[in-house]
Amino acid sequence: MTEQEFDAGHVFFRPGESGDRAYLLHDGQVELLTGTAESFTRIGLFVPGDVFGEMALIEERPRSYTARSVTGGRASAMTRDEFEYQLTHDPARTRQYLRSLFERLRSLTARLTGEVELVREGPSSALVPVVEQSSPAPIELPASRGKPAAWVVVVHPLTPKAAETLPDEGLLVTRFPLRIGRVTDPNEREALDLNDLWLLDNMPYYVSRNHCEIDVGRNGPLVRDRGSYLGCVVNNKPVGGGAATSYARLDPGDNILVIGSGKSPYQFRVFVSLGPAPPRSNPKAN
Repeated sequence: MTEQEFDAGHVFFRPGESGDRAYLLHDGQVELLTGTAESFTRIGLFVPGDVFGEMALIEERPRSYTARSVTGGRASAMTRDEFEYQLTHDPARTRQYLRSLFERLRSLTARLTGEVELVREGPSSALVPVVEQSSPAPIELPASRGKPAAWVVVVHPLTPKAAETLPDEGLLVTRFPLRIGRVTDPNEREALDLNDLWLLDNMPYYVSRNHCEIDVGRNGPLVRDRGSYLGCVVNNKPVGGGAATSYARLDPGDNILVIGSGKSPYQFRVFVSLGPAPPRSNPKAN
């Protein structure tokens, strides 16, 4: 595993190039781009602690995107051969790469399980499946995705348990997806968890260690299950767990998100809008 410093504008890889290594970002920012040099579109932004290019560790297909530095910084590169060697000789060094690979697998599974809608398309009004897609990398606001303004999502605590982690004025989501999961208990083995919002829970658990995420899909913000045991309830609609679908769209205005079963003490108000964030207030539930 080698460490390198880079300047702004450095290109780590381009579409069509063979991929044999992944990168762990220590300092700086790296953007993920699609399209050609004349018409690049940013589809993701990596910050220190993120891993990018991780699929090269497990497959040999050519790169699909361009990874280019926004600022100068520092990153470590791990080749496929080094990754396979470290898995058996020093697995701790592969932990962050494995977290990223596991999260990619969770996202793919979520999209393929219960995220297909049937919609009518064309003059024959035939029913065709549409899958709610997500970006291959985190999205930083503003992320218009072809819309006139950025989506604004603010998560407010509605219950005392939810307020243990969030500020009373709410959490403005500045990077999608916002991954939500449970803090590992001392009596549990350390897991390959990759969360942005950690919830404190006790047995019997309502929250799985990798529970759900708030993301932006083709039709706006949504809540997506990440393979949790109990799932969520979004505006009275079960999502994940034993439910038939693994995601639910968030409506403009206020939405109620319950993480776990309907009796879960982890309840949140999720405000969704386009444009500037509203004044933050927190009408607590009784």
